[in-house]
Amino acid sequence: MSEDLARRTVPDLLSGEQIRTGSPVDPKALIAIRWLALTGQFVALVAVAGIFEFAVPFAQAVGVILVGVAVNIFQSWRSGRQTRPRRKEILAALIFDVLQLAVLLYLTGGLINPFAILFLAPVVVSAAVLDFRSTLLLVCVVILCACLLSQFHLPLPYFEQGLILPDLYILGILSGLVVSTMFIGFYVWWLADEARRTNAVLAATQLMLEREQQATTLGTLAAAAAHKLGSPLNTISVISHDLPARLASMTEGQNNITEDVQQLGIQAQRCKVILGELNRDIMTENLSLDAARPVSHVIQAQLGAKIDSFGDMLTLTFEALDNSAEPDIIPHTQLKYALETLLDNAHDFAFSSIVMDVGWTDTDIDISIEDDGPGFSASILGKFGQPWNSSREGVSGHKGLGLFLAKTLIETIGGQMTASNAEQSGAIVHIQIPLDGL
Repeated sequence: MSEDLARRTVPDLLSGEQIRTGSPVDPKALIAIRWLALTGQFVALVAVAGIFEFAVPFAQAVGVILVGVAVNIFQSWRSGRQTRPRRKEILAALIFDVLQLAVLLYLTGGLINPFAILFLAPVVVSAAVLDFRSTLLLVCVVILCACLLSQFHLPLPYFEQGLILPDLYILGILSGLVVSTMFIGFYVWWLADEARRTNAVLAATQLMLEREQQATTLGTLAAAAAHKLGSPLNTISVISHDLPARLASMTEGQNNITEDVQQLGIQAQRCKVILGELNRDIMTENLSLDAARPVSHVIQAQLGAKIDSFGDMLTLTFEALDNSAEPDIIPHTQLKYALETLLDNAHDFAFSSIVMDVGWTDTDIDISIEDDGPGFSASILGKFGQPWNSSREGVSGHKGLGLFLAKTLIETIGGQMTASNAEQSGAIVHIQIPLDGL
């Protein structure tokens, strides 16, 4: 999500702020358009004076074009000092374009000049990128210039006998230009305004969806942490339940509850560590502090404590599945919690070994976790990834949420998780995540 969108709220977007201020415009695009217009004016002037050898006030016309060049150079310099032009600056630039064209037309025949149709160009630009008031003001300027040019202008450069058109025909040109300016200006503005409104609604929808995604991720991480807390809290509960009876029956000299009391402290400390990890992971997820690193480094860093606790029981491998180089990814809390949950689940069922293979292609990351335990039962595979689905539900505090949480976490980053049984014995969980999601 872009920073500009993140700073906005849904009511701001839907209230029409973007519609009132106009769409963002690249100042370099406006400058390029003016360079094209000035080049066209100069080429037309040279063609009329040099090729057709018509009598034209060449020096004065070139002077008007040079004024436009100077203004464009100034605007180019100014655009280097700002990221987006203000609405008033765009309007002022378009008004200048109209006045500069009007002066050129005054020198070359007024409305009789076929290039008078170019009055429509600034109107179309204004209607597309500015608000209604700005476009209306520009339309009025165009109409005023057109009316003046219909009465005041130098002769049209032509052959010696000159080109004399009836006043009624000139009035028709003026009427057509005025009507076209008003109609095209309003029509283009209406279309652009509808597009801006649609973009505002889409931006608001995107903001709502991304915030909904953040809330969903936060809830899933909290559920994953609660799932991890289940084991130590269950141990604490069992010991706490047995302690009063053992204290009541303890005879003098007996001190066999020391180990249980120590276990309570260990499990309580473990709960504290899990909650600390959750808080740190949520902050990292929200602030995106982590930089992209090779996938092997990321997984080893995120699962370092888990890998060490498994010792020789866990075999971890990294390899390319094609000729692609090892990709860089940003650490994701969802991936960490999912892999930890799957490794814990494999550890609970494995007899002696767990194998975790991490591979990659130019489009995906593939992770498989295989243990040498009894494998999944048919009922578990049939409802794989659904909540309350466990062969140990109700035993030692298990509620059948581990695989559900892991699958949900993987799906939040665009991945997929499937399960199967090995040919001999054991369970296999396969994860595939597009690199675009990481």
